[in-house]
Amino acid sequence: MRILLEEIPFTPHLERVFAKVYQSCPYAFWLDGNLLVKGMSRYSFMGANPRFLVKINKGVTQITFSNRRHQTLSINPFLALQKILDDYKVDSQYDFIPFLGGMIGYLGYEMKQYADKISNQSNEFFSLPEAWWMFVDQVLIHDHIEQKTWLSYLVIDEQPEIAQYNMKREIERIRGASEQVLPELPLCSPQINMDDISFLAKETKQSYIKKVNKIKSYIAQGDIYQACFTYPITTSIDDPFTLYRLLRQINPAPFSSYIQFGNLSILSTSPERFVKLDSKRCLESRPIKGTRPRSSDAKLDQITIEDLVSSEKDRAENLMIVDLVRNDFGKVCMTGQVWVPDLLQVESYATVHQLVSTVRGKLLPEIKIMEAIKAVFPGGSMTGAPKIRAMELLNELENERRGIYSGGLGYLDVRGNFDLSMVIRTIICCSRQALLHVGGGIVTDSDPEKEYQETRDKAYALKKAILQVKNSYVH
Repeated sequence: MRILLEEIPFTPHLERVFAKVYQSCPYAFWLDGNLLVKGMSRYSFMGANPRFLVKINKGVTQITFSNRRHQTLSINPFLALQKILDDYKVDSQYDFIPFLGGMIGYLGYEMKQYADKISNQSNEFFSLPEAWWMFVDQVLIHDHIEQKTWLSYLVIDEQPEIAQYNMKREIERIRGASEQVLPELPLCSPQINMDDISFLAKETKQSYIKKVNKIKSYIAQGDIYQACFTYPITTSIDDPFTLYRLLRQINPAPFSSYIQFGNLSILSTSPERFVKLDSKRCLESRPIKGTRPRSSDAKLDQITIEDLVSSEKDRAENLMIVDLVRNDFGKVCMTGQVWVPDLLQVESYATVHQLVSTVRGKLLPEIKIMEAIKAVFPGGSMTGAPKIRAMELLNELENERRGIYSGGLGYLDVRGNFDLSMVIRTIICCSRQALLHVGGGIVTDSDPEKEYQETRDKAYALKKAILQVKNSYVH
């Protein structure tokens, strides 16, 4: 197997290309990265028509090929994914581009049972696979810094001449789509009621505060130091892609993405990297803990930043998770080769400021990529500390499975790199229903009222986009 890479001699309009070339396909992806943040979002990737699908449910991995042939693997799902990657491994080349082909998809939060043997909730809003991946052999790649675009092609069983012909045809389709115009998006109205009756939160303010106090009692007893308590919000939606187009406009993020698995659409504007492995086998995680809402007043906005930076509660919360991630990295990294290059840095997005740290480590040479992901899964910023006990308590307190939320979403490259975002600030759409989750880390000095307000701040951009799309159909 070899990789073909061809630079495209024009700059395509990515949104038009996805809408006109890929979005009509049942299985399609756009790892958008539409907010340029150094070290996180230099490239966008898109494509469709996977060679095969990989679906994990109840511990069984099923591979479905494009000719409808099936294969089932009944081993640990992390090992099953590694076996598939081993079968399609390609020697390192074109290392300046991090993804040229391989797997696109997600590991849902409930994959924790195969990493840490933690049981799962029985209730679930959508009956979705625990993990779902598509193996893609053709990828459109755009470099937002250099303003260069390529098409990559994995030559697996075709003749190279046929692959080259297919690439030329695809480039012409991309050129034609870039010249077409998309329907205008609904205008953003300031007159939007965030408490709109069409949203159903699975926790009331009173029940949320009660459970926060329960977590604080566990902390006082010495069971845990922190727990990330979350809850779902549901509504209806008719047009996921229009919603995503609006969402990427009003809430751009370094890990924005739109992924279709049949009637399932994942609309993410995540600002957080769960875990990445680069071509030099450097592992990286960027946990977020500490959030404040933005203000339209520049002076008030600066005061908000200063409040976040000086908050003992938020700093402690972040440091706990940094220690947890360092401990997870220590399982698979070289001794003495785990470090924290950035600690408690503020990153600002359209609706919130966040406190972010970076943890890096040098992966041991014998560790394979799914072993590394399994060792750190799920991400500590969405569990708490100590991780195992926090997850056990969250199982008792949260009413439903998290599903895709707070798992990992992104790519697993055929050369051995991967990059997974933390699935937060994300809307899951299926059969005209939409699901989003919000939450926050609870520590000993958490104020339950303020914690509840923080969840509302995190939901603001998502709910605003949903209501904007809904209102456009009403009028």
